[in-house]
Amino acid sequence: MVRRNIDPTSAAEVFRPALQAELQERPYAFDIQVQLCTDLERMPVEDTTVEWPEQLSPSVTVAKLRLPQQDISGPETLEKMDSLSFTPWRVTAEHAPLGNIMRARKEVYRRSSIARHKLNQQPRTEPRSADEVLGPVAP
Repeated sequence: MVRRNIDPTSAAEVFRPALQAELQERPYAFDIQVQLCTDLERMPVEDTTVEWPEQLSPSVTVAKLRLPQQDISGPETLEKMDSLSFTPWRVTAEHAPLGNIMRARKEVYRRSSIARHKLNQQPRTEPRSADEVLGPVAP
């Protein structure tokens, strides 16, 4: 990744142009990693001030996020992204987030999505597949 000097006070929008430039230049791949709780005494779920030691639970790669080189500068892209909502709760039960903070996030994300869709005068819907959001993926 190119280190771009970004001054967040220099303009109303600084991160979107930087991301647009990055994705126009090259693709990116990221490892999505988690730590599994292996000892509730030393790795409490409800106390976020306790750091989980890597010796007890090394990070495990559970997925790879690949962003292809692409042009995301068009107005249709912004409109499509404005209509999306993110929730870490759209998972199977065994992968549901744990802890009080995550339970609070669930409601905050939901209310934020409702308010944004109302402000943007957009229906709040959940896609049934990635193709609905991204279009078909080329082989």
